[in-house]
Amino acid sequence: MKRIYAFLIAAFLMAGFATQASAQKISLPSPDFKKDMLGAFSPGNDVDIDNSKKDELKASNEKFFDEVIKIAGGSGSDEEKKKSILNLGKKQSSTFSKILGEDKAKQYRKSIKKKIRPFKTKYKLATLIL
Repeated sequence: MKRIYAFLIAAFLMAGFATQASAQKISLPSPDFKKDMLGAFSPGNDVDIDNSKKDELKASNEKFFDEVIKIAGGSGSDEEKKKSILNLGKKQSSTFSKILGEDKAKQYRKSIKKKIRPFKTKYKLATLIL
């Protein structure tokens, strides 16, 4: 009998977590979001990039996050917002390749993914970026 109750409680808890996970609400992030994300997207010394390309990346990243924030604060449905942000992320990823070339862009994306990891719990929107 105790096993049945334990199973029912576990099933109930799992159903509750599944409902919360699938109902991710996309809303305007906190004011620190852009600053934190730009810090994560700033090219470090681990990727060998000259200053002109760093400046080009910085400008592209600022424009990218302005658009992400605009979409997140928009009036569309969560599905539309999610789709738009994912498409924008793909577009930004191809911009990395145009600026840096394929090999360095791959290193840069890898570097970003490491830096962005701690922010994925703080900002749910960060999970959709790359």
